[in-house]
Amino acid sequence: MAYGPDQVTEHADATLTDVRRVRGTAPVLWVGVDGLADTTLLEGLGEVFGLHRLALEDVINVHQRPKAENYRDRVFIVVRMAPSGQDAATNQLALFLGPDFLLTFQERPDDCLDPVRRRLREGRGIIRESKADYLAYALIDAAVDSYFPVLESYGERLEDLELAVVDSPDPELVETLHVMKRDLLAMRRAIWPHREAVNALVRDDTPLITETTRLYLRDTYDHATQLIDIVETSREIASGLVDMYISNASARLNEIMKVLTIIATVFMPIAFLASLYGMNFDTAASPWNMPELGWRYGYPVTLLIMALIVGGLLAFFWRRRWIGTGGSGDRRRRKRLRANGTEED
Repeated sequence: MAYGPDQVTEHADATLTDVRRVRGTAPVLWVGVDGLADTTLLEGLGEVFGLHRLALEDVINVHQRPKAENYRDRVFIVVRMAPSGQDAATNQLALFLGPDFLLTFQERPDDCLDPVRRRLREGRGIIRESKADYLAYALIDAAVDSYFPVLESYGERLEDLELAVVDSPDPELVETLHVMKRDLLAMRRAIWPHREAVNALVRDDTPLITETTRLYLRDTYDHATQLIDIVETSREIASGLVDMYISNASARLNEIMKVLTIIATVFMPIAFLASLYGMNFDTAASPWNMPELGWRYGYPVTLLIMALIVGGLLAFFWRRRWIGTGGSGDRRRRKRLRANGTEED
């Protein structure tokens, strides 16, 4: 795209010959390269625009962290655009800023730069009246702002997961939360260096970046700082949800163990009596060999004793608040606490 205040010329699928022909016909030339497989094209662009070989090597190596470097009368900038799909992998965008041109190299055709292209085509704002440094700012700002909708979607997913952890906890939720924490960590690694790179553009005294553009870059710096805060908050929420799930699972396990313990405790004396009177003793051999076996009402009396033992144990557990406190009793207690202004966490 070759443009100026009054016009813009766009060439799709341009060749290196087209670039040589168009250069110099407009105040600003933007050459955008999608894909990095054609090394011959990269070398040709490096010769046409006088790009440093080390910087071109960084373009091919797509695992660069965001940075800004000065090469004589060229500024080399690397930013990372937010992931466009379910994958958390970011897309590298390398920029070469010159006095009247801007070269961009990106891994994949899909990007977040269409709003900048529309502004150039429609002539909205001051982008066509400005130099190449403002175009570089617009692309960097678009790359940084591309993380906001992604992080917003992560925030909505965290809210849904929070409700699921509270209402219907499932072991799969923990795996989902761990995946989200890993994705957020990957985005944090991609976002954090942006602040340093943008700060370097604002701080370094290079004639290619005007004072007006530096003011706009400060706003991009603030956006990068906001993104870092959002990522840190989301990671803390995800970690808190994992802890909440573990706490709820432990609480449910404690409730189950309490019920099983109460059942075992209730049946222990009953089992003792049943096993005691299940022994084979002959009352005819000796009056001490369980005389109760010859009683007329020995069986119903034994059942009555067992029932009294069970009732007594349940009453004792209830008085000790070991049972019967998970329903309306707890709700009434919480209502009293709220009424008194002493609601527990």
